[in-house]
Order: sequence, then C-alpha cells, then structure tokens
Amino acid sequence: MIFSFFHGGEGLAVAVALEDETYPIDELVFDLANIRAGPRFAGEDAPMGGRLGILCQRIYGRADYPGYLTMGVPVQYGAGASEVVRALVADPRSKHKLTNELLRHGDIERALVEWRSILRHVVLAPAYPLSRWTELKAAAEELVDKTASPTSAVDLATLVPLQQRAGGSDPPSSRSRGSTARRRVTTDQNHDPGARRGERPFNVSGAIDRS
Repeated sequence: MIFSFFHGGEGLAVAVALEDETYPIDELVFDLANIRAGPRFAGEDAPMGGRLGILCQRIYGRADYPGYLTMGVPVQYGAGASEVVRALVADPRSKHKLTNELLRHGDIERALVEWRSILRHVVLAPAYPLSRWTELKAAAEELVDKTASPTSAVDLATLVPLQQRAGGSDPPSSRSRGSTARRRVTTDQNHDPGARRGERPFNVSGAIDRS
C-alpha cells in the first residue's frame, strides 16, 4: 500500500526499508536523499551502494522495470548524497568542504531540494496503520521544519540592476517601481520532479515474489 503513495520506484525503496525493522528511521530519513541523487555523489564507491541501495538489490535482485527500477534500485538512485545532506544539516556552513572536482555546489543544492521534496511528499502522504510509517512521517516533518531549501528565497530587488544592465534601461516609472520593490519568491514549496515522470502500472507483489 505504501508503494502507491510515491512515484515510480521511489515507493518500492521506501516500502522495503519500512519492512526491515533493523533499519533505523533516523537513518532512513537521510538515506531518502539517495533516491534522486544520481551517480555523482558516489565518487569512487558503487553508485548503487549505501544501505538503502543494498537492501533494494537484495529484495528486487537486479531487476529492470522501465520507469521504476534499474539494476534493482530506483532509476535515479545514487549513493553518497545522504552523507552530504547529513553533514549539511549538522553544519550548514560546511558546504565548501564537501565539494570536489566532480561534486559542485549546484549538485549539492539540487540534492537538498530533491531530498526536501521527498520529505514533504512523505509528510503529505496519507496515514497508514504501520508504526514505522508514522515514525518516518514525523521524522520527515521535523527535518522539513528544521532545514531550508537553498532556493527557498530570492530577493528580486537585487536582480533589477543586473536586468537593467543586461537589457538596457527601462522607462522611469518602471525603474521607480523596480527600485522600491522588495519581494521574496518561494521556489520549492511544491517542487516534486517525480510527479512529471510518466509511469506505468507496476505489480509490486510480482516483483517481490520473483526476487
């Protein structure tokens, strides 16, 4: 049932993690960052590794289901993002220490946005009579409240001079309005890239039985 609350293979990963009672919720809530991270965070390690990836491959084998699983893990899964996210939650100023030749600031910011999107999805998903699901929802809500998206607010007043230099001067009335406006725009409240992906019906029971 919990699988149906998510998009594609993301629900398959969450479902098997919740079924494994040895998997601490306080670890799982960070490991959700790997689900949409891609391979960039893994470095020299296996991109399908990490506790969540290993568990998925153990249950689903190396199954390939287009739009759901690749080699037994969600199609955008990538190990390593959970460690980066955990470090940033502990110390938001540590971002510069986490970058390298392959991992840029933009990669880290995208991972944070995607992770918080999954957390919000968990928070807003329906209740279900499973204690570990209830615990995950509570942990996700706590972290959403505690953290901020790197794209949560943009001060448009700082962009006006740059736009004027790039596109020429505007009429005086337009410049006056631009110079006095102070607006903040929230960009990630309903950001859920998974919702834009096309999906086909998937037989969860069949996948588990065949593993």
